[in-house]
Amino acid sequence: MSARIFLPVFFSLASILFAEPVFRIHDGKEWKDFDSTTWEKLPRAEIKSMARDKTERTYSGVPLAEILKTIPVPAGATLRGPELERVVVITAADGYKVSFSLAELDASFRKQNVIMADSVDGKPLSEFEGKRMLVCGDELRHSRWIRQVTGVVVTKPVMPE
Repeated sequence: MSARIFLPVFFSLASILFAEPVFRIHDGKEWKDFDSTTWEKLPRAEIKSMARDKTERTYSGVPLAEILKTIPVPAGATLRGPELERVVVITAADGYKVSFSLAELDASFRKQNVIMADSVDGKPLSEFEGKRMLVCGDELRHSRWIRQVTGVVVTKPVMPE
C-alpha cells in the first residue's frame, strides 16, 4: 500500500479510535466512555428556562434520565426499596460537582426537566459553557446547572458508622 493511501486511512482510523469521549459515566462498578455515536442515538428534549442573565432561553439536549438508561439503572416500577438510596453525581471540568437522587430523575416520580444540553437557542453552547451543560429547568437557583460536564457517576452514599 502506498504512503499516499495508507496515511489518510491511518489518520481516519486513529481519529475514531482516539476520539475524545463526550463524557465518562460510572455505573457503580466501572467507567465507560460515553461517545458521540451513543449521544446522537438518544432522544432529545427542549427546556425553556431563565438563563443566569435573566433572559428566557431554549436549551436542547438529551434528558439525563435517557443517559442513565444506557448504563442501565433502575427506573419506573423497578426503582424502589434499596435502589432509592442511589445518587447521581455530575462533575465539571473544573471539579465542581452536583448531585441528584435517582428518584429525582425518574419520570415515575416527577416531571422530567433535567437535560444535558448541547445547544441553546438553536446554536452550540459557548466555549465557557462547554460541549455539554446540565440544565435543570424548574429550579429557582442555578446551583445545579453545571457547565463543561466531564462525568456522571451513579453511586450510593456512604453512611457514617
